[in-house]
Amino acid sequence: MSINKKLDPRVKRTHQLLREALIALMCEKGYDAITVQDIAQRATLNRATFYLHFRDKEDLLQQTIDDILNDLSSGMTSVAIAEKEDEPHPDLIYIFEHVSRNSDFYKVMLGKNGLPGFMFRLSDMISRRLHEKIAARQPDENQLKVAKDIFTSYVTWAYLGVIVWWLENDMPYTPKYMATQLTLLRIQHRRLLFGEHKEQMP
Repeated sequence: MSINKKLDPRVKRTHQLLREALIALMCEKGYDAITVQDIAQRATLNRATFYLHFRDKEDLLQQTIDDILNDLSSGMTSVAIAEKEDEPHPDLIYIFEHVSRNSDFYKVMLGKNGLPGFMFRLSDMISRRLHEKIAARQPDENQLKVAKDIFTSYVTWAYLGVIVWWLENDMPYTPKYMATQLTLLRIQHRRLLFGEHKEQMP
């Protein structure tokens, strides 16, 4: 069962304790070395309580990933928004705020003890959003100066690289500052993609 707002507060609390225990243990010794007993003990619960909510540790991990990525996706806009030079893009603010709120999770999942598949799942989500925004701005791909697939791959992995750097350095800048910096880069990328000049910018 997914961790959502409809759950009883006591159930939500139990799920949160188990999630936090899993993330802490992954940071300490990696996912493969963790047992259900480890998770229950760290969460100060018993194994029977764990199995009332999840089938196994894989079920807990996958539902944790699903819930966090669903939260990320739901907070991002689905349409293209014209950026102003001095304002951070709303999507980027949300992404960095979301990562900050879930920093323990992202530090583990994007670090050496994380799961490689998570990085690709996250990159796929960001890439699909970029595809949607480009298509909304310019439906005719022949008019683009850079192939859309190449452009979205480049920007997606640039974003992820910056997010990993930010986490590894204990988030030295605020989410808004990070969003502002990437917005400036995003504007330059957009000019390249659409062949715009500064005077043509909104």
